[in-house]
Amino acid sequence: MFDFLKGRKKNTSSFNPRFEIQKLADLSPPSALVRLLKDNDHGEIEEIGKAFFLRRGKKLYSKNSALYLTTPDNLKIAKDQNLANRSVILQFMNRRIPYRIECKILGRYRLLPEVAATLDFNAKAAYKLSPTAHLEKQDKRQFYRYAIKNYGDGRTPITTHITFDAFVRATDLEFTAEDAPPVILQDVKLIKPEIEKNKRQFTTRDAINEFRAIMLQKQPHERSVFVSKVGKDASTTLVKRPDEELLLGQTNILGMEMESLRDVIFMKKSEKAGTQKGKINPYNLQPGEKVITNFVHDKKYYQMLVEIIEARSQNEVVRPIDFPAAEEGLKVELADYSVDGALIEGSPNLLRFLLGDSCPHDIEETLYFESKEWEEAFARLRKNIIHLTFFSKMNFPDAVKRFKPDLPFKICQLAQIVRTHVLQNGDGSTLHLGLQFCYEPQGIPLNRDDSVNWRYSRYIRDNEHFKLAHSQLSQLYGFLEHQSSAANSSGNTNRQRRKSEKS
Repeated sequence: MFDFLKGRKKNTSSFNPRFEIQKLADLSPPSALVRLLKDNDHGEIEEIGKAFFLRRGKKLYSKNSALYLTTPDNLKIAKDQNLANRSVILQFMNRRIPYRIECKILGRYRLLPEVAATLDFNAKAAYKLSPTAHLEKQDKRQFYRYAIKNYGDGRTPITTHITFDAFVRATDLEFTAEDAPPVILQDVKLIKPEIEKNKRQFTTRDAINEFRAIMLQKQPHERSVFVSKVGKDASTTLVKRPDEELLLGQTNILGMEMESLRDVIFMKKSEKAGTQKGKINPYNLQPGEKVITNFVHDKKYYQMLVEIIEARSQNEVVRPIDFPAAEEGLKVELADYSVDGALIEGSPNLLRFLLGDSCPHDIEETLYFESKEWEEAFARLRKNIIHLTFFSKMNFPDAVKRFKPDLPFKICQLAQIVRTHVLQNGDGSTLHLGLQFCYEPQGIPLNRDDSVNWRYSRYIRDNEHFKLAHSQLSQLYGFLEHQSSAANSSGNTNRQRRKSEKS
């Protein structure tokens, strides 16, 4: 009756070589690094080079409970006869994840001519192996960190398809070591790095003129904005759903050279809008709706709230509700990012802004940040709740455009500095600050002064936008590696065919 209290027993499947070969065939690696286990009790391993799996119709060739492998590169012919009943470890990569499988060598056999003729490349003999252990994934990490900057180590790949410009603002809240972080944060006040400007009295004409002045500095084909439609929970319940942001994408601004008789702006209709048979398209805009427009000019990011006046078949007629507002955070250099955090450079301006009057005075001269004064400063930094704003930048050529994720133009997070590290590069040094995401916004403010609630997300879930970016990048890099492997395999096949023709 109370068996459920004991927990569910795991179903331990018995080992079957055919199942392991099937899993290997699903991954379909073209080759593997072969490591020979020596016949002693020390567990020593000898690297005997790279070998190719025999393939038929671009699929792994196997028979019964055995697979076939070409002679490894570093193996001498004199040793071939001594490998029967020896154990080897096959290692390979699939979608940037390392795998390994242990096998037993059954022997080296000459292939029948009718079998060799059906293979993808010419091979007269091959090693016959049978798996003796489960196929294992060696990498235990769930997500990668994607590097944006390189500090002299050519082995670190640079991510260029999805990058971000990052801005930092301090808040009036701190983490306490004694109490657990609250699940919901309310009334989070952001501290501006600059003196707050005097508020201007808003007029539609002034807002349009300011927006037009920015757009006229661009080329006509570059006059565009990114449009977002915010859906808010209009129910009267105490617990409300988080705001939903519908991404209408990038759309062009029309008629900036002409003076309009009306105080309006003409905006091209989103590609996602249109009629759907029997359905209501949520991307269609209606008169009276308010949408957020974002745009960038001269390395500055702007946001402007507009109201839909008319929804036409080819364009939208909108009216600004506020002035174009530039991002007020302090720009920081982003070194890398992941689904749960980011690494930024700790510049003197950033340290002065975050530490205020308690910032050590030797900030311009120091290289190592090893004094007791800096230890105390870094301890104070770890208490601060930091506001991060990321602006996504994507570069996907047409050949890989299907991997481009639909990311918001602007992503906000609350984070904590969890580590500091000084990287020595040449004669100089770079201070890195490791930030971990802690809170996600539960709302999207339409006006500048609107406040939103923040929900604690550290150790609970990963940011959905960065997780989407990670997923698409993983698929993209897996596709590119598969293409590279296929090209190399085709090249090796052609070379082997040329050799056989010459012989």
